Amino acid sequence: MYISHAQPHHFDVIASSEPTSDTVEVSPSKSFEDDNLVMHPPKQRSHRSWCFRQYYKSTRYKGLKMAQVLCALYILSMTFRYYPNGLIDPSASFGQWRIVDVWNAENTEAGVIQLEGDPLGPKRAVVAKDRISLICLAISRISAFTMYPCIFLVFMTKCKATINFLMTTPLSLYMVHDQHELHSFCGKFLAIDVWVHTLFHCLRWGLQGNIDLLWTHIAGITGLIALFACVLICLPMMVQRLMRLMSYEVRKFLHISFFYIFALAMIFHNETSAWPNGGYNQVILGFCIIFYTLDAAYVMLFMTEMIETTVFNVLPSGVQMTLAVSDNFQKAYAQGGYGYVCLPWVSKNQWHAFSLFEHPSNPNLRQVFMLNVGNWTKEVHAQLQRNTVRPAWIQGPFVSPYNNALAFDNTICVATGIGITPALSVIRAHRESRRINLIWACRDVAMLEFFMDHLWLNNDGWILIFYTGKDALSPAVENAKLNSNIKLIKSRPNFDMIIPNIIFGIETGKGVPEAAVPREKLQVRELIAKKVWELEGEGLLEDEIIEELTFLAHEKGFLLSSLVDERAEDRNKSLLQVIKEQFAIYHNSARNGNYIPPELASASQNYQGLHKRHQHHNNPKTKRYQRSPSMTVQSRPWENQPAAEDFVSALDKKRVLNTWGLLYCGGSKSVESKLRKISNKYDLELHTETFAW
Repeated sequence: MYISHAQPHHFDVIASSEPTSDTVEVSPSKSFEDDNLVMHPPKQRSHRSWCFRQYYKSTRYKGLKMAQVLCALYILSMTFRYYPNGLIDPSASFGQWRIVDVWNAENTEAGVIQLEGDPLGPKRAVVAKDRISLICLAISRISAFTMYPCIFLVFMTKCKATINFLMTTPLSLYMVHDQHELHSFCGKFLAIDVWVHTLFHCLRWGLQGNIDLLWTHIAGITGLIALFACVLICLPMMVQRLMRLMSYEVRKFLHISFFYIFALAMIFHNETSAWPNGGYNQVILGFCIIFYTLDAAYVMLFMTEMIETTVFNVLPSGVQMTLAVSDNFQKAYAQGGYGYVCLPWVSKNQWHAFSLFEHPSNPNLRQVFMLNVGNWTKEVHAQLQRNTVRPAWIQGPFVSPYNNALAFDNTICVATGIGITPALSVIRAHRESRRINLIWACRDVAMLEFFMDHLWLNNDGWILIFYTGKDALSPAVENAKLNSNIKLIKSRPNFDMIIPNIIFGIETGKGVPEAAVPREKLQVRELIAKKVWELEGEGLLEDEIIEELTFLAHEKGFLLSSLVDERAEDRNKSLLQVIKEQFAIYHNSARNGNYIPPELASASQNYQGLHKRHQHHNNPKTKRYQRSPSMTVQSRPWENQPAAEDFVSALDKKRVLNTWGLLYCGGSKSVESKLRKISNKYDLELHTETFAW
């Protein structure tokens, strides 16, 4: 294992259990002419062209923005037409357009009109007597109608049961996978748009001497209520200082309750009698409120269950929960996702979102790791002084942005802190068919040792663990000779170097993680196999045998979890049963003297199958990398590879790089920003999972 105390751009090998002579230096000028890779030289683009491309690529939610443009054009066409098709006074010439009550001059002076002269009809505060007032009215109406798509999406993105269903249909092809990000985007737009709408209405009323409409007319009164509600909805979720001052529970209560108030105020803001020249509030907002409420009721009644025997393991930095969920829960979402957890013995009214991951030895169990950072999690940790069994309610499971791993042959999962949990589900779910690489930065020693000692991390992708904490690691972890694809490095990750290095190594075949199997690992497996039969002969219980095997692995410098291969057919078996089946060949064949390690015997077939997805079957010149048992790793992603960046930049973006995806889970804005820059640089899709609330 390589443990480094290096700076971001330089790594010094401190200790190694593998030969180091297989490392080759690749110069930046080295040419790559392998027929397996479709490459083109980097194009030199002008500054103007580059800026336009960057701006275009950074434009998100084009469908939403197009809908807003159509809504704006619609209301402009309905406003600036002559009455009765529009609002313009039919007696006014083109240069003298105005909006007045053609039936009643007193209404015009009061700033309102009554369509068709109906004295009992609703009074609409849309009078505009001059050009400036017309411009103000146009801006107000555009801002109102561009709200409609955002208001609809703000509600729909939180209809969790509906989203779960739609993601199983072909409609998911056209859906945004990160619903919370879309929710936040629309919310920020609304937070600004309501002020624009209110400001230009007030400006028009003030210029015409009708400012009293703000507190005497139903449009002004409901507008003020909606504006006040919007402030309490958005600011606690957008302003960092308020987020620190206000607890999660208070912010969530304000967010949900005042959005109902906002929606109700908007329903009464105008009437449907104004249709088609407005009057859509009651239809759109009414539908959203009813649909959202029904969806929430469905989740509460049919997607929520109580787990009577929830196992709580208390760690110094948090609490790990193990839940025996029902068959319906498992069928709803086989692996991964997230759920809302309520612990009634802490608070009956608080539901908190957590990533779900499968128990390593029993996929029918779901696990949650609560990091001891917030008020609620600290209270949970305080009430659990020791490992115990308590009841818990769980709501879900719900679709996670990490589902996007399905879209790629090769995925690089980046996690910080507790963000490791969805990444582990991705590894478990897709390790049979896809190459999943993991970059995990963790500063909590207890969390690091827990996940390394209890979870099966080994797969055919790189598992790079960057320990950034100050506390000393236990000898079992510090000195562990981990599987060849699992590396523990004591430094902060340099994503600019590591991500292109991973792509470079795998696409060239010089740095595939399954290329080397430490001989020490094979020897320890033999010892474990022999020990199992000895301990069973002594009549020990299964838990006692696992404990003895764990100690034996630690003595030899390994984690027991790194010695066991996770296979699809083993998912419903106990850990001891898996060890006996997998290690039997070591024990029986070694005694006969004709033992060939299965890792080496199937090496060529394994690698060829994994790399097959990068090949283009219609290309007669295509050759596959062939791996022999003696093949070694020449390119290690945590070491500087000078040619990697130019190599990845030159890869064909439609035929090669589009098979690679970036997934991030964690709360670090700086890491997310860095990954977005890398995503833009290499045209890699990036999907993030950050459960803000």
